[in-house]
Amino acid sequence: MKKLVLSLVILLFTTITVVAQGINRDRIKALKTAHITNALSLTSIEAEKFWPVYNEFDQKIHQIKIVKTRQLTRKIQLAGGIEKLSEAEADAVLREFIEIDFNIANEKKKLHKNLTGIISSKKMIKLLKAEQSFNKELLKRLREKRLKRN
Repeated sequence: MKKLVLSLVILLFTTITVVAQGINRDRIKALKTAHITNALSLTSIEAEKFWPVYNEFDQKIHQIKIVKTRQLTRKIQLAGGIEKLSEAEADAVLREFIEIDFNIANEKKKLHKNLTGIISSKKMIKLLKAEQSFNKELLKRLREKRLKRN
């Protein structure tokens, strides 16, 4: 069971890493900014306060998801793949993946706290939905791009 979960987690993070590498990060950031701005209908005053807070959050999440996951993936590759890991090594890697999720959850809590008073709770919910819809659209574009190449 642990191996299955670990395999799925690695596959997910590897896909995210490939997406981030395959498409210019600056272009993704610009598209995401436009998508969120449109979804939240931010006033100029809200936007002025919102974007510095959100950009800091986004940078931390990127660091946690991409960089840390890349390090773990590299660790698994150096060991010769998942099948070559001992049960203790696999357990340690799994704990590190769980720690990544925990850190992401903490950053989301901090974001909520930092955005309180800047945007309403309803707009925070819209932000969550906008992030999800943007990620779905990004993955859809990646799939379409892969299909065109094949």
